Amino acid sequence: MTVAKTYKCRCGIERREVNHWFVYTRSGAGLEFHRWNWVGREELENLFPDETEFGHLCGQQCAHKLLDEFLNERPTEEKGEDDADVDG
Repeated sequence: MTVAKTYKCRCGIERREVNHWFVYTRSGAGLEFHRWNWVGREELENLFPDETEFGHLCGQQCAHKLLDEFLNERPTEEKGEDDADVDG
């Protein structure tokens, strides 16, 4: 008897089939998206350091939402004098 794993997206959707799903990892100032192919929660917990956030995304809409949130966040560190007015 095989037991199907259930995966949960950031949006709350649970699914056993993982077609069109993605995995994301986030650490420091970086955000990475990975195609779903083999990664379950247990495997992710063993692959990444404690400070890395990771999870499952149920499709492109949730991936786009996470990317939008990431791009609109303000950096947590204050800019130094050398970094001031870099964007114009």
